[in-house]
Amino acid sequence: MDQKCEVIHLEASQERMLFVRITDIITEMVRAPVVAACVFLLALSSFAQYAFSSPKTLDFTIYADGTTHVSYQTDVDSQSPDFILNLYGTNAENLVVQDENNTLLSSKVNSNTATIATLGASTIKVDYDTPDLVSKNGKTWTFHVNSPIDYSVLLPTNSVIIGISTSPLNLQVVDGQSLISLPSGTADISYVFGTVSTSQTATIAIQKAQDFINTINSAGIKTPQALAKLDDARTSFNQGKYSDAEVLAGTAKSLALQEQETYISSPKSAPDNNTLPILIGAGAAAAVGATVMIVKRTRSNKIIPTPEIPKDGYIPPDKETIYKFRPELRQDDKDIVAFISEKGGRAYESELRKKFLLPRTTMWRAVKRLEREGVIEIEKIDQQNLIKLRKIEEGDQQ
Repeated sequence: MDQKCEVIHLEASQERMLFVRITDIITEMVRAPVVAACVFLLALSSFAQYAFSSPKTLDFTIYADGTTHVSYQTDVDSQSPDFILNLYGTNAENLVVQDENNTLLSSKVNSNTATIATLGASTIKVDYDTPDLVSKNGKTWTFHVNSPIDYSVLLPTNSVIIGISTSPLNLQVVDGQSLISLPSGTADISYVFGTVSTSQTATIAIQKAQDFINTINSAGIKTPQALAKLDDARTSFNQGKYSDAEVLAGTAKSLALQEQETYISSPKSAPDNNTLPILIGAGAAAAVGATVMIVKRTRSNKIIPTPEIPKDGYIPPDKETIYKFRPELRQDDKDIVAFISEKGGRAYESELRKKFLLPRTTMWRAVKRLEREGVIEIEKIDQQNLIKLRKIEEGDQQ
């Protein structure tokens, strides 16, 4: 603290007296707590911004082609005009940012970060795709990520886990897909595609058979043959014969169903008052299940007519010209361009899915990728997407 002193001479006395003005000293003493308070508020503001930027939920969905969909939600400071988000991977495709009211927010991606204009939002939801989190070596695919919070990973359909570098918090199967909950930190998940039985699939088969048998036994129906076959399934499982265990578990379930039908059709085994509601309920549930399956199958078999392609004098560009100006196109993208070219330069997205046997989401990502490259245009006709090759000029070369 810089203190200022001033000496005043008094001539009325023979002795000189020294007086020091303390005005500046008092001013500095008053100013010091104010400065300290400002520093404290600044630190508190930084802490609040850090707390607001901490992610709340993080989910990864892996597609069959190795692309990963990232779903991220976090609280942000509504007073801050921009929010900088660290992305997983250096390539973010199909980036969509929304606030708590599902209003779209603008964003700008630079390398592995995205600057988001919050517009007063207190929560943001981010969704995007990236090809950078999954690598492939032979038949083995490996997902790698480093997360600051607990997160979930949904593996592709028909994939089998062969290794996890960390102990999962939870592991379950949802509609044939493995859903894994993992703690914060670095993790690697290795998986392969195939229908080979593993301990995971065998365990599920045995548990389903046991649940089915328990339901029948609770109605007072004994199933000795099914239980014996289920014991054989467990024995095979303990011996590491997972494929045999899965088959035996299915057989046990079938035997239980046969034993139930035999019991019901037997004259001497009329159900008592306690058993009758259970049997009626089981029969009603089976009837409802069958009805739902029939309705789903009917809906899935319903053919949606493809509208005719408009005749408007459209002249398709030459595919070789497209390859010339877009030499960086992937081979699968070139195959799509070639097919559309054979169809006269225009084809519906449904035709592309049928041709290349790709799921809707995978094909849509490929189509959007070609649109960003300026190769195609997308037109909506009768609720279907018409994909049209776009003429590329010399000045359009990237």
